[in-house]
Amino acid sequence: MRNIFYIISLITISFLLLQCSNGDRLHRELVKMADNLNKSVPAQLDDHTTFLGAGVTEENVFQYRYQIMNTPDPQSMMQAVEEQTRANIREAFRLNPDLKIFTANDVKIDYIYTDSAGTILKTIHITPKDYK
Repeated sequence: MRNIFYIISLITISFLLLQCSNGDRLHRELVKMADNLNKSVPAQLDDHTTFLGAGVTEENVFQYRYQIMNTPDPQSMMQAVEEQTRANIREAFRLNPDLKIFTANDVKIDYIYTDSAGTILKTIHITPKDYK
């Protein structure tokens, strides 16, 4: 009986260590991706949108940060931006092999939009269900 308890404990500890190792590896890969994106920021995407950068939370949520500008009512653009993002997300993941790390690890994504004062206008939460 003692041997069975010992074996089960050993398997459980090994599994937990493996999970932590995989989580750390994923976090490092996501941070590396964010760092690569951040080498070219800020980036003006169009007359109203600037890409400010990317980051990764402790929970491995990948975050893209944008600023909306040159419009008297930036909030009014948010509905169209969200619809366009959600409409294009599956195709983007299907066509871009660099995004495989997201699909393989069920990474959640946040698109965070702020106004020129830095006030958050909208956060679009994307889950694996949205892009798979």
